[in-house]
Amino acid sequence: MSLWTNMYIGVTGLKTQQNAINITAHNLTNVNTEGYVRQQASFSDLSYRQVGLVSGVATWQTGYGVESDRTRHIRDLFLDASYREEYGREAFYDVQYDATVEIEDLFGELEGETFQQTLLNFREALEELAKTPEASDLATRSGVVLYAEEFISRANAIYEDLVTYQTELDNQVKSMVDQINSLGEQIVYYNDLIRNYEATNVETASDYRDQRDLLLDKLGQLVDIDYKENADGVVTVKVEGVNFITEDAVFKMATAQLDTVDHGSSFVTVVWPYLENAEVFNLSATVSTALGNDVGKLKSTLLARGDYVANYTDLPADDATAEEIAIYEKNVAYSSIMKTEAEFDRLINGIVELVNSILCPEVETTLNGTYTTESGETVTYSGETVKILDLDNCSYGTDENSTPGTELFSRSDAERYTVLYDSSGEKIYVYNEVNEFGTTSLYTLGNLEVNQTLLENYAYLPLTTASGDADYDRARQLVDLFDVEFDNLNPENTTNKTFMEYYESMINEIANEGTLYKAMYDNQNTVVSNLDNSREAFYGVSSDEELTALIKYQDAYMANSRYINVISEMLENIIERMGV
Repeated sequence: MSLWTNMYIGVTGLKTQQNAINITAHNLTNVNTEGYVRQQASFSDLSYRQVGLVSGVATWQTGYGVESDRTRHIRDLFLDASYREEYGREAFYDVQYDATVEIEDLFGELEGETFQQTLLNFREALEELAKTPEASDLATRSGVVLYAEEFISRANAIYEDLVTYQTELDNQVKSMVDQINSLGEQIVYYNDLIRNYEATNVETASDYRDQRDLLLDKLGQLVDIDYKENADGVVTVKVEGVNFITEDAVFKMATAQLDTVDHGSSFVTVVWPYLENAEVFNLSATVSTALGNDVGKLKSTLLARGDYVANYTDLPADDATAEEIAIYEKNVAYSSIMKTEAEFDRLINGIVELVNSILCPEVETTLNGTYTTESGETVTYSGETVKILDLDNCSYGTDENSTPGTELFSRSDAERYTVLYDSSGEKIYVYNEVNEFGTTSLYTLGNLEVNQTLLENYAYLPLTTASGDADYDRARQLVDLFDVEFDNLNPENTTNKTFMEYYESMINEIANEGTLYKAMYDNQNTVVSNLDNSREAFYGVSSDEELTALIKYQDAYMANSRYINVISEMLENIIERMGV
């Protein structure tokens, strides 16, 4: 082997060790860079020259040194895929757990005065009234009206907060869709960079790949993804089994108004515009880990939010058919917020309707003929069955101007009765189904208030008989309502309950769901942490290891440098001895 060949071996050694030093320094520089994966220098023989045969069999070769092989990009594809799936599942249960915590907090179950105490205050006020319903005891009557005001105000506030929380989740949906589309655009951008950079098959675009993998991590938290990389280094992605990123483009998601005309919802759903606005998620499908569809923050947010603001009419009746129960399960039960809205509204509606039914007893009757309203208009009935105030069994207020059967709880913009006069001039109080705008009016949260007439004059509370005596029986009936089993909670909890039992059962159900979601979230958090630790151990940058490698490569660089010096001195000595 010539000295010049030896010199070349030393030079290639210098170059490769310098490259290894650069790679190690790059690792150290990015030790705290999010998503960075360590790179590793690898070497291979440069080339060999055959100079003869040994024993006619083995080849006698001389080498020309070493060269830097393709820089290794340390990743484990299986760990990455597992991490992204479990990360998305963790995010799914985190949203569900947060929703139950928010609901419990609104009812004061986590801190502050619970709504149950508001119910107890109202009941205690009714008990005091039952003791002294006399006309002279306005203080006790005022207590009932004021605690009724507290009861309705607090209930309306909780319901409004539930609706506000739904709106916040709806805004989060819009924000996440924008974020997902942005991640898609960035992945396509890095796809192009990686494809162009690696086209010469000389180097690996490791830093670009790290950034793209970090984007895939973030995308995997938001939605359920499937992805693969082609021979050109381009990653294609499917979301919920539908093409999202192809080799050259991203098919963006969009939000569209939900088609819930009957409920007047302003919420959005997530669609694929390129597929004629087909919905991205099938929210009516059963969700479970076994089915693998409990993945992604976006889907979980849609499930927690629900499609519209629910009320008591969304709960199936006791005699509901299997089809009606299935509709409830499909449209309401899957959403913690909607289910709570419906059940809570049923509780308040039950209290309000039963209290009013005692103060305003009604009977059904058939009307025929022409009647006159208080404004002088004429109304004709042709055998319609209506509810009217039972004047024979109602009570009156103590004020001489009070009307019979004044309700304690009223609907916004709706009088309980339309007063009609028959041909003999007698008053008929016909129950009014609609408000002043002509639309159906229900005793539902958001539409409830304490009767303004009673707030202005407690003497109008109807607890005086037609003969002027205190109506002890009616006052007692108001208290006894709290001991009557009025309804069941939902199709899965069919035992009838009192008002207090109903409320406790509703809160317990929310708490049980929260406990379940918390356990699933904690489990997923452990799985994700373990996977993340495994990834970090496999391809994370350790400053100690990199410093050790740096010293090794520096020593090798110095050794090659000394080797070249020795060859140089030998050549110089030979040349001097030859007298050149």
